[in-house]
Amino acid sequence: MSIKQQQTQLLSTIFSFDQLQKPKVHDNSTTEQRHVAPAGLAVYQQSLLANASRALAITFATVHSFIGEVSFTLLVKDYLQASLKDQYDWGELGHSLSAFMLQQGKENNEVLATIAALDFACHQSERAQDVEKDLATLSLLSNVDAYQLSINFAAGFKVLKLNYPADFIIEKVKSAAEKNSTITLDDIALLLAETEAGEYHFLIWRPNFQAQYQQITPQEYQWLALWQSALSQPNSPQLSLGLALDKITKKQIKDKSTADINTADNDFSVIDWLPQAIEQQMINSISSIETVI
Repeated sequence: MSIKQQQTQLLSTIFSFDQLQKPKVHDNSTTEQRHVAPAGLAVYQQSLLANASRALAITFATVHSFIGEVSFTLLVKDYLQASLKDQYDWGELGHSLSAFMLQQGKENNEVLATIAALDFACHQSERAQDVEKDLATLSLLSNVDAYQLSINFAAGFKVLKLNYPADFIIEKVKSAAEKNSTITLDDIALLLAETEAGEYHFLIWRPNFQAQYQQITPQEYQWLALWQSALSQPNSPQLSLGLALDKITKKQIKDKSTADINTADNDFSVIDWLPQAIEQQMINSISSIETVI
């Protein structure tokens, strides 16, 4: 049995104490014997739950602050019972918490799951490997063919599609808390309930030590999603700036042909985007590539 299998089996046993307390048919053990195991496992369960709660309170700091310590601990307990820890690094725990929250049917679960997804994306961004910065390479944009250039984004670069405006929600709660220092969890719950669902696009990146996020247009999302897709395939040739422009232009033409209204004003312009991306430290360098895809 592998170490991972042993760990999974141990965690499964720890969280099966409810079953251990139930007498089994043909169980010849005494009542005292049946309660020894649950009592012993309870110590491990409490320790695991405490460690998991502390770790996830850091990873999902916004969710934790919005629902409070008691509700968050109960959420973590339910999550551990449904999704046993399979990583040695506590910082990696929680990748499926957002999806788990959607299944719970609790108050504001959809909004909170959206915020959890953003929390985890920022957490991953801050843990991402550093990317070397060389702004001198930006000069290549003026004298090298676009099909021979590729963009190297900041550490933790990621785009995300969410069902709620997480940034607006977070700022709304923060603003309310600043105006009223005695804001309660019930007050926060009411603020969360006021938000309507939709389709929202976010960019997450880490220019220095702390992850940043901002809502972006669908057009910018399409552009950045091309690069994210390329980065997720490390064994494939680098995506060139020229080819990325070809793809986004083709996409825009296709969208126009199927749209009910003229979307020309919403076209993505790399000329407008590039200076802003550089200013926001979204781009760390430009590199020359030999292979064109």
